[in-house]
Amino acid sequence: MDILWVIAMNGSLDDLATPFLYVDINRMNSNIDAMAAAARGLGVRLRPHAKTHKVPEIARLQIAAGASGITVAKVSEAEVFADGSIDDLFVAYQVVAPAQLERLVRLARRVHLRCAVDSREGAELLSRAATDAGIELPVMLEIDLGIGRTGVRAGVAARELAQRITDYPGLKLVGVYGFRGFRAFAEGVESRETWGRAEGAALVSAAEDLRAIGMPIGEVSAGSTPTALPAASVRGVTEIRPGQYLFGCANVVAQGAMRADEVALFARATVISRPADDRAVVDAGSKTLSTDGPWEPGCGFGYLASDPSTRVVSLWEEHGVLGLGENARGLRVGDRVSIVPNHVCSAVNLHDRLVGVKDDRIEAVWRIAARGRIE
Repeated sequence: MDILWVIAMNGSLDDLATPFLYVDINRMNSNIDAMAAAARGLGVRLRPHAKTHKVPEIARLQIAAGASGITVAKVSEAEVFADGSIDDLFVAYQVVAPAQLERLVRLARRVHLRCAVDSREGAELLSRAATDAGIELPVMLEIDLGIGRTGVRAGVAARELAQRITDYPGLKLVGVYGFRGFRAFAEGVESRETWGRAEGAALVSAAEDLRAIGMPIGEVSAGSTPTALPAASVRGVTEIRPGQYLFGCANVVAQGAMRADEVALFARATVISRPADDRAVVDAGSKTLSTDGPWEPGCGFGYLASDPSTRVVSLWEEHGVLGLGENARGLRVGDRVSIVPNHVCSAVNLHDRLVGVKDDRIEAVWRIAARGRIE
């Protein structure tokens, strides 16, 4: 950690040069505890997706609160968390490149590791890597839940692939998983809950179909932040994998999955220009907030925490343009503001550190150890 960040410890946000990301530790801890308690109440295991924060210290907080392990998207992320003393990992991504397969099986000797498969070719590659290494890899079969991404269709295709997997040496089929997400925010909370329950029901149905032909399906893993708890309410779901719940973001609020006062991560920025009465420019651009668009069309790239009607209407690399609501028209050059990004996961991946704040005082500076990992 460089000396400026060390000096900042126990200081205030105003001691740091903008732009940067900071976390309200009290809100984050409350969100972590609430999801863990909800999962316990529903009788499912919680395996948070750590691509949201990419910080081993935060993963340890989630596990201390009751999470059984974590989910990651890359082998390189898994390596970072294993080095951070996290020993139960699910790589929810199809690993097929030879160099990554070699690292995957090496990691599987150190920690309890599950990996994903959705094709015969992928299963063959995993099998070869596992047998060459003399290990057995637990695998989760990904079910296509209709979003047009990865996964095998439930029914004949899933049954055939599951049978292939059990025939391959070095692989042990342990369960099914899927990702459906949620985009229909405009239809309200009831629609989100219906959507989530449908996700859970589809995965349970796929698991039962495979068990009917003798497949050893013990795990049924579901759920993003918007759908995790509705999916978990379906009998037969054993695990949920929400990621964004500990921080929140503009999209999660728009989807009705979190309240605005539960959001725990913000981009701190400085007003650098006031070119018009209804417009201000801050020093947080696409390199700070990312260019991920909103689920809600036309609503910009985030909003001002102190005035949600003030939106980030456009981004350049180092400039963010605010379309000012009535309550923000008094902003002046030099004022500092806090912005809620659209998508917390991609915003975090742009930064080297997260600043943890309690009662306006800096109490932690976490290195985002798994950021930028593309392999």
